[in-house]
Amino acid sequence: MSQDPLTTLLRLRRSAADEAHRALAECLRAEGDAAAAVTAIEAAIERETAAATSLTTGDAEVEAFGAWLRRILPKREAAHAAAANAAAGSTRARILLGAAQAAVRAVEETQAKRAAAAHAEAQRKAQGEIDEVAQRSNCG
Repeated sequence: MSQDPLTTLLRLRRSAADEAHRALAECLRAEGDAAAAVTAIEAAIERETAAATSLTTGDAEVEAFGAWLRRILPKREAAHAAAANAAAGSTRARILLGAAQAAVRAVEETQAKRAAAAHAEAQRKAQGEIDEVAQRSNCG
């Protein structure tokens, strides 16, 4: 006897949903890493700004801070862009996971409807047989 195509489809859809779940987890990890990079750069800028604006800071330190700041600002922008891209990736992954889960539910519902229809047909047949036996009993 061959396997029910819906069972095969359900297995494939569940596999796709599992893969979508793993992809979302990876996107969330990347999003967290990107957010941590932004936080680290922002903290470094805050720390270095505080040091450079201290009353005890000399001109050489202020100039060094200015040079450092010119180098770090593009890195901060890149980190913000990476965080935004990671967040967008997480959003896409959530959407794909939702679609994959909906596809699983659709197959499960189709299987349930098919099983209910088969059960109703079996009951109808059984009732028909009972009615037939009852009718024969009444005739004779």
